[in-house]
Amino acid sequence: MARKSAAVVGGGIMGAGIAQVLARNGYEVAVREINEELAEEARERLVSGNYGLDDAVEGGYLGADEKDEVLDRLTFTTDLDEATNGTDFVIEAVTEDLAIKGQVFRDLDAVTDDQPLYSNTSGFSVTSIANGVSDPSRVAVTHFFNPVPVMSMVEIVRAPQTDDAVVERAEELVDELGKTSVTIDDDPGSYGFIANRCHAAMREEAQKIVDEGIATEEQVDTALEEGYNLPVGPFSLRGIGEEWD
Repeated sequence: MARKSAAVVGGGIMGAGIAQVLARNGYEVAVREINEELAEEARERLVSGNYGLDDAVEGGYLGADEKDEVLDRLTFTTDLDEATNGTDFVIEAVTEDLAIKGQVFRDLDAVTDDQPLYSNTSGFSVTSIANGVSDPSRVAVTHFFNPVPVMSMVEIVRAPQTDDAVVERAEELVDELGKTSVTIDDDPGSYGFIANRCHAAMREEAQKIVDEGIATEEQVDTALEEGYNLPVGPFSLRGIGEEWD
């Protein structure tokens, strides 16, 4: 079997989740963080954090031996060149700040050759992220949803300049990981793709209903959960980790 390898830049909640899913599907994964302390935190998050490998073993989704095999396929480093050298593709998963992401992609441009470069942004346009890359045709978005080991959705976003092969590789990867993808065109004039834009409209209207005294937060959640079979209403979702602007 041919060697499969990937680099994930950023070992936070999203990066650790993406790295875990890749490694569980046979990829040798290098996770790059900016210092040793954060690299160790990324490893701990991947192993013992929420939805980490320990949870997978405890839930019966992964055997103890399989966990060891997954860990053997993971490395954590502060060296970007070392992390990305020879990999099939790179996924950026740093904080949702366009300036930081832009710098990461400029750094990637300096140390990578021709492999696809994907961003896990939840809303920034491909065009804005790819501005610092000498060959923007190899840049696309692969927006995984949190928590990555559990959620099946991935939004793939392409710009007019994105190479078809880069998009096709992302689609193949999502299928390989057992997830579902939708591929859409870039919209530089807005933030968010499909799911986040729809959810933002829903939560804005939900807040308006509460502010006007029509219903309480609990009533809005109940109406949406029971009326539309949503697993969780907008206010409950905010309470379990989502921050509203």
